[in-house]
Amino acid sequence: MVNNMEQNIVLYALFGASIIAFLGSLYACARVRLNEKVLASLDWETLANLTGEVGAMKRSLQKTNSRISGMTSSDPATIIGDLPKMQAVPDHNVQQLRGG
Repeated sequence: MVNNMEQNIVLYALFGASIIAFLGSLYACARVRLNEKVLASLDWETLANLTGEVGAMKRSLQKTNSRISGMTSSDPATIIGDLPKMQAVPDHNVQQLRGG
């Protein structure tokens, strides 16, 4: 048979859980009410403009990403191997440019 104290603990735990669930539902209702109030001024024309702007930004970001990925090699070993070639600039080419 279950002890009276254990029953009280279970009762209080369930009561606490129900209060937490009730407060969570109040919070959700408040968020829905706030979203409905904010979105009330949104019409179809504004939504279409936002959709177009998002599409334009997406295309621009894709172009930028493709340009960036085309500049560098995806293999880190290749990049490290190319560093000495990039750093070693012959001096006679620089002197020819300066001399005219």
